[in-house]
Amino acid sequence: MKTFIVTMGCPKNTVDTEAAIGFLRRAGCTMVAAAEEADLLIVNACSFLDSAWRETVEEVEQLSDLKRTHPEKKIVLMGCLPVHRSEGWRESLPAVDRFLPTGAHGLLPSIVDSFRKGGVGVGGPGEIRADRFAGFENRVRTTPGHLAYVKIAEGCSRSCSFCAIPAIRGGMVSRPTEAIVREIEALRREGVKEVSLLAQDIASYRDGRSRFPELVDAIARTGVDWIRVFYVHPASLSVEFARRVFAHPSVCRYLELPIQHASDRMLRLMGRGHNRAHLESVLGRVRQEFPDIVVRSEVIVGFPGETEEDFDDLKRFVESAGFASLGVFVYSREEGTRAAALGTPVEPAVAAERSSEITDIQNSITFGFLSDERGKRHRVLVDRRLERGVRPGFTHAGRYYGQAYEIDGEVYIRGRGVEPGGFSVVRITDADAFDLEAEAVDPQSP
Repeated sequence: MKTFIVTMGCPKNTVDTEAAIGFLRRAGCTMVAAAEEADLLIVNACSFLDSAWRETVEEVEQLSDLKRTHPEKKIVLMGCLPVHRSEGWRESLPAVDRFLPTGAHGLLPSIVDSFRKGGVGVGGPGEIRADRFAGFENRVRTTPGHLAYVKIAEGCSRSCSFCAIPAIRGGMVSRPTEAIVREIEALRREGVKEVSLLAQDIASYRDGRSRFPELVDAIARTGVDWIRVFYVHPASLSVEFARRVFAHPSVCRYLELPIQHASDRMLRLMGRGHNRAHLESVLGRVRQEFPDIVVRSEVIVGFPGETEEDFDDLKRFVESAGFASLGVFVYSREEGTRAAALGTPVEPAVAAERSSEITDIQNSITFGFLSDERGKRHRVLVDRRLERGVRPGFTHAGRYYGQAYEIDGEVYIRGRGVEPGGFSVVRITDADAFDLEAEAVDPQSP
């Protein structure tokens, strides 16, 4: 059965897709790059925000148009399906033959077998999750050969008032340490240089008596070159945690710390479990311990009840926090969350203006941060060879430890001895708003 699959959303969905492809291939399916060639059409959904779900629906509707002229094709919608919309799935998406909730990708072989026999698959929209980590050690990676995402946990047990993830993906379940280490050892043998560890609330990882720092100890012993960590909830960050994790030379000193806001009142309404004083204290102490750490964050503007004073608190914090980069999101009302009952969000035009203002502030900070890199040497992981004309005078693009793949900017490189998938020592020569320019140097030179 020829199969086409499209992935919406975040790297965690990418891992699920890779596991799904592994199951499909073992079930005798052939992956194809064009939907027109496929017998089976799969969309791995995202519904973290209402806008993400609308994009997922648009993707399904495009495939549904194809199915109208080729009714023999089958459509499976899997992944982050919004629980509060489950009763209307079949009515709103009638062309979908099978709905498969997150964590149930291991059922795909059974579904394929049923389709081959003329059936409609197994189970229904409300099906209980199967093994959430099924097939992770036998997945078919879709990322470049030198890097991989590794999911160490699924779901979230926190109760942030704006977030639907606990309802969509369930409470947090940690993956066994030995399975994670076994996978990373295999990835290293395949030539992977960088692994990005993924979890919704990574500092809450626990396997028996082993917590996240112990997991990092075990991963570091595999000898993998770079270990990158996503995401550390601010309430879980401490100097002791940072010491244990970032002391390893192989752990990139890159801290993804989604603060969401800096007004104490907003943080309480958001159910974040920390206040501004904690943010200021812990960031200051971690930076004292690790002066070279690069911190990225995310904030939400336009949350219900956000006043000008709250927004001013956020602005002042962003101006002083020194984030290397910042994702700025306008609040999205999600049914079933506690925030949905807090009243009317900030007027859309006002929220958009606030988003632009924070973005402009951060863009200036980011440019200053990158400008300070001029003259420094960095070990860069080379991701790709540039096509002619992309960046005149430069042949390759990669990242130093402070840049995450497909999230932050890049380092554009010129010089000899640079190859995709390998490391190169470079000297930073210039910076623009988002990227760095560099020349490859002899690592032994002064």
